[in-house]
Amino acid sequence: MRRLMLAVLLVLTGCSSGADNGVGFTAVDLTATPEALATHADMLVIGTRPSDHPELVTRTKDGTLTNVRLTPTTPYGKEAHWYGITSDGTTITGVGGERGGAHGNVRWSAWTGDTRQIVEKTQAFSTFGGYGAGELIGVVRTAQGPRIIGTWQSAKAGLDIAAWTYAEDTWTRQPSAGTALESSQDLLRFPLAVTQNGDGALVAGWQIAKGTVGAAVWQFDGTTWTTATLPDGDAALAARCWDGTCHVVGRAKGKLAWWTGSGSDWRKLTTPDIPVGDDAVLAAPVPVNGTPTLFVDHNGVKLVSGKDERPADGPSGEVVAAEKADDQVFVIAGGRLWRLS
Repeated sequence: MRRLMLAVLLVLTGCSSGADNGVGFTAVDLTATPEALATHADMLVIGTRPSDHPELVTRTKDGTLTNVRLTPTTPYGKEAHWYGITSDGTTITGVGGERGGAHGNVRWSAWTGDTRQIVEKTQAFSTFGGYGAGELIGVVRTAQGPRIIGTWQSAKAGLDIAAWTYAEDTWTRQPSAGTALESSQDLLRFPLAVTQNGDGALVAGWQIAKGTVGAAVWQFDGTTWTTATLPDGDAALAARCWDGTCHVVGRAKGKLAWWTGSGSDWRKLTTPDIPVGDDAVLAAPVPVNGTPTLFVDHNGVKLVSGKDERPADGPSGEVVAAEKADDQVFVIAGGRLWRLS
C-alpha cells in the first residue's frame, strides 16, 4: 500500500512540475543590443547597436553569427538606431534614425546591400526631412520593390500616411492625395506598423473619424491602396501576414486585441485579459508549429495563442520584435535575442 501511495505521489508531482514548466528559450549571445529582425532567405538578419553606432549581423540555421560590413555616408547614419529591416532574399533594405539638430527631430538614413555589405544611400534632406516631414515607421518589401512607410504633412488636415519608392539609389515620396492614405478634416490617419502582404503591403494603425477613435489597416495590392476599420478596437500596433491571412494585434479599451482577416473581411478573436497601455509596444505574431502566436510581456514573457497563454522560460522584459527564419523562431525581449528551443 505504501509503495502504491508513493507511486501515485511521484506521478502527481511529475505532472505538476511539467504543467509549471515554461516554453523553453535559448539566449543568442550578441556583442550589441538587438533592435530589429528580418529574414534573408533562410538566415536571420539582426539590426544591433552598441553604444553609439549601428551594426548588422546575420545568423545561419546552425547558429553561425557574421557581422555584415556597414558603410555609413552621413554623420547621423554613423549613429543610427534601426527602425526597420526587410529583404527579398537577395537585397537587404534598412531604415535608421537618430535624433539631432536644434529641434531634436529624427534624422533618417536609408540602407541597401546584401550579406557582404550594407551601404547608406545618401538622400537629399527634403526626402525625409524639412518642412512638412513626419515620421518613418518602417520598410517593407513588395513585388514592385521596397517601400518606406511614414507620414507627411497633409494638404487637407494633419498628416497623411506616406509611401516612398526606391530606384537608382533614390527614395521618392509618392502622392497620397486622392488615395486611401490621405487625411481630411473628417478623418485623420496614424500609421504605426507595416508588413508584407502577398505582393503588396499592409499598414496597421489608428484613425480619428468625426471624433471617434478606431483601429484600422491600409492595404496595398501592388496598384491601389484600400482601407478597412477593425471591429471594436482603438489601435492596431503590429501585424504580419502569411498564407493569405493577416494577423493584427493592438489595443481595445486598454486590453490586448487581436484581429485576423484580409481585404474588408476582419474578425476580432477572443484573447486572454492582458493590459496594453497607450504607449505599449507589441511585436507582430509569428507562426509557431503552424499556430499564430504572439509574444508579450505580461508578468513575464508569455506566448499567447487564441485563448491560451503559456509562460516563456528564459526571456523577460518588453518584447519589441519577433521573427521566424526557416523553422526557427526568435524574439527580442528585455534587450536580448532569444531563440525558441
